[in-house]
Amino acid sequence: MKKIALFFVAALCSMAAMAAQYTGKLTVSINGEASTQDGVEVTINDNGDGTYSLNLNNFQLVEDEDVYPVGNISVDNLLGVKACGFTALAVTDSIQIPAGDLEGVDFWLGPNLGDVPIALTALFNDDVMRVHIDIDMTETALGQMILVDFETPGVDAGSVRGDMTGDGIVDVEDVNVLINIILKKI
Repeated sequence: MKKIALFFVAALCSMAAMAAQYTGKLTVSINGEASTQDGVEVTINDNGDGTYSLNLNNFQLVEDEDVYPVGNISVDNLLGVKACGFTALAVTDSIQIPAGDLEGVDFWLGPNLGDVPIALTALFNDDVMRVHIDIDMTETALGQMILVDFETPGVDAGSVRGDMTGDGIVDVEDVNVLINIILKKI
């Protein structure tokens, strides 16, 4: 019985080690108008099979004094490609955004949106993370293009979009990372 309990505790500890939480700055741009929030948390779960899950819980749009609760953005089964000390994730898909769980919030926009088309890229290692999400709602009643950018402190502020290796330039190595992501999905 003691061995079973020890095995159970070890399994729980290893599962907890597979999740990494990052805290950083979230910038949301709606049709070109941007707002920034600090102290936002994004969680990456390593599924142990080369895939990852990314969670941005209790996502809210903030505009001046107005706060619009959206919900939990969760994308599962993202194929990870490791290169140059980073893991890169990319997906184009449609997701559902369920309600968040913040106390005092009774209405969340996400559950009313239906299928939400996203294009997500993420680059992370043990220390830093950068995520970019395009949410193209221009063909819906909202008529909005929403860009979501998350980065932790330590991410080079001068870095360029498309820099999958995190070296500050877009070059052949970045293209190779993207090709590997695409080929592994086929």
